[in-house]
Amino acid sequence: MPTKIRSKKINVQLIVEAFYAMGIRDIVISPGSRNGALTMDFVNHGGFATHSVVDERSAGFVALGMAQKTEKPVVVCCTSGSAAANYYPAVTEAFYQNIPLIVLTADRPANFTDIFDGQTIRQENLFEKHTFFNTQLSEQDDDEQIYENFIKIKKAVFSAMEQSGPVHINMPFSEPLYETTEEKLINFEQITPPIFAPETLDWEALKNELSQYQKIMILVGLQRPSKWLNHALKNLAQLPQVIIFTENTSNLHGEKFISRIDNVLFEKEKIKNESLAPDLLITLGQNIISKKIKSFLRINQPKAHWHVNPYWFPDTYFCLSKEIKQKEEIFAEALSRNIEPKDSEYQSTWLKIREENEAKQNEFLQNLDFCDLWVFQKLINSYPADCVVQYSNSSVIRYSQLFEHRDDIKIFCNRGTSGIDGSTSTAVGFAMKTEELVCLVTGDISFFYDSNALWNRALPKNLRIVLVNNGGGDIFSIIPGPENTGAGKAYFKTEHNLCAKPLAELFGLEYTLAKDKAEFKNALNQFFSPSERAKILEVDTANAQNAEMMRRYIKLAKL
Repeated sequence: MPTKIRSKKINVQLIVEAFYAMGIRDIVISPGSRNGALTMDFVNHGGFATHSVVDERSAGFVALGMAQKTEKPVVVCCTSGSAAANYYPAVTEAFYQNIPLIVLTADRPANFTDIFDGQTIRQENLFEKHTFFNTQLSEQDDDEQIYENFIKIKKAVFSAMEQSGPVHINMPFSEPLYETTEEKLINFEQITPPIFAPETLDWEALKNELSQYQKIMILVGLQRPSKWLNHALKNLAQLPQVIIFTENTSNLHGEKFISRIDNVLFEKEKIKNESLAPDLLITLGQNIISKKIKSFLRINQPKAHWHVNPYWFPDTYFCLSKEIKQKEEIFAEALSRNIEPKDSEYQSTWLKIREENEAKQNEFLQNLDFCDLWVFQKLINSYPADCVVQYSNSSVIRYSQLFEHRDDIKIFCNRGTSGIDGSTSTAVGFAMKTEELVCLVTGDISFFYDSNALWNRALPKNLRIVLVNNGGGDIFSIIPGPENTGAGKAYFKTEHNLCAKPLAELFGLEYTLAKDKAEFKNALNQFFSPSERAKILEVDTANAQNAEMMRRYIKLAKL
């Protein structure tokens, strides 16, 4: 068996062996000298899947996508200075989306800070406001410091697991950086993480409170696919006093669920209708996309609001009355066993509104010209079974909310901070950890902004990218305000004539362009089929009446 080359720095061997003993397996590395010893030991260890991504901003989101898929902590490792700062967008997204990310940054020695030495910034606690644990390891290699470093490493990893979020470990390195040894200086057995117990609830008290409410709304935000939760909510949907609202990012499906929320709340009269307001609002999961439902619940505040989540208790509607620290599926299943049916027309009233509105909207959609709205309608009905769909932000995720999605696909979107900056990289990272087909649907601004995501020598062949290119940020042609500023096209919409073909050729992706209905339908016939390379389907809608069609749709929905 060949001898492994390792760093002579005992704290490098310490963190590498500790990570492995605690079950860490994926390491995303960006090149640099200060992290060279870490790179050497991760790569030569043999137990890690190591991934090279040059751009640290992209690397952070690639790691996020991997952790999104595996539900296990993923390490990102880089050199010092601005390289570390480039992780910040991914760190904030992981923080608000509860994605376990371990940020491992190499640094200059502490006495090099603020003396104008190269690649040196105030790096300790750099991500403090958006991480669940921060620590700086010591360079000292005496037994006491090694043990103290081990305790810090263990706390960091266990915090990432317990909080399901990002942590930061900063490691100063003095030169020489590349001294090697064949000796293994650190040995660990498996280190088992603690079991995190959910909160115990007083269901007798909750049952007594539930009996007071005639109108209960369950609103589910961003949520990983869960058959258990879906089953429990279907049972709750049999109760006449319960209406369930979901979004496509909830990954939940039921005949009595309202999943196209904005379609039932386009009318201002509905938003101001107190009779539709719930007595009790129960929210599950994370971020809600719909601004309409937020406005509705802020104007018509319920008597009580319970939020259920293991991590976050945001007062989104300014009426939070109970924080329930439990996994959503555990709570929903228990709720279905502890609630009695009421003589109520609350659910039937909402379902009647849904039926009336969707009939008008579906008729309108049958006669669309070629435009963004038509593209989304056709695309959503074309996803293959068991496909994973990653939606980018801005207009893309909002268009997607207008349509029903099948229950045999999974939906993801970076709604933690809702930025456009890492959607492509996230999809790449997700696709790198699965055999499933992963389809990114993205707008042009988001795609070109994150084009370094394609600069990846391990770009997975199961990745498909649908690029809806309307020649700029077309959402600013739809929302009220930008058109009255005098700076709309250049500074809000940022019109352009870019296309993805040169990027596809540069990075080795298959490329297809569609400019009308016939070309788009024809392209879809082969787009999802197996291939040895990732694929891009660019849909050019720059000359379509996108904003006008959307305004007509909204006007119809208000009738």
